[in-house]
Amino acid sequence: MLQAKHVQQPGHSCSDGAFAKLLKDEHAKIKRLCKDGLCDHYMVFTNRRLPAGADEKLVKSLRALGPSTAHVIGVERIHMALDQDQAIAAELPNRFDTTAFRFDPSDLIEVIGAVHEYAGAVHHAGEQQGATDFERKNVRNEKNRVNGLSQEFWNDVVVPNSMPHFENIRDFLSNPRNREIRDLYEDAADEIRQKIAAYRADFGSFDKVFPFLYDQVQQQRGALRGKRRMVSILLHYMYFMCDIGAKAA
Repeated sequence: MLQAKHVQQPGHSCSDGAFAKLLKDEHAKIKRLCKDGLCDHYMVFTNRRLPAGADEKLVKSLRALGPSTAHVIGVERIHMALDQDQAIAAELPNRFDTTAFRFDPSDLIEVIGAVHEYAGAVHHAGEQQGATDFERKNVRNEKNRVNGLSQEFWNDVVVPNSMPHFENIRDFLSNPRNREIRDLYEDAADEIRQKIAAYRADFGSFDKVFPFLYDQVQQQRGALRGKRRMVSILLHYMYFMCDIGAKAA
């Protein structure tokens, strides 16, 4: 038995109570079909995120109804399948979408929320640090050249607007107590890094990569309410720390 559970707004999770209720509403039907020998296997597809804990809990409750196997396929696995099988992607209604690439911003949004809360708790102490001093210690101009990031973008956008926050972000992510958020950060950076590497030729200068990434993330505007400025800051930090973009030789 196959089912699809679609939600209109992005950013929802299978761990949400609303999704659990949707599946629970199907329990009586699944149990009856299993009893009648009409449902040996149950699989539900959804455009929600599927955390590991939610997967185990939901599958266990579905298996208890009688099917031999049960699976919940979240948006991450759907995106992965489409990336790996272009023949399937070519049949979709959005096959004419000219967007260079897409990625799941959910992990990044959780990191942004945590970093934003931390920055408020320390009264934005990083903003008081001189960007020039921090730059002198850590940044190699060669990286900008290798990636094709203009000096104007670096000097006019990254240095004055984002760099003053970098030390706070680094302190927060390096704290062992924030290991879970650090893992989310690394997962997000890994996905973005691979996508940029694969589609880099679709962009001119790296200046254009940042607004593209920003637009992809800020589609979940509701989850970023009051924190959207942190999107660019964290993306610039990823670049600064060589977590995205080519590393200088």
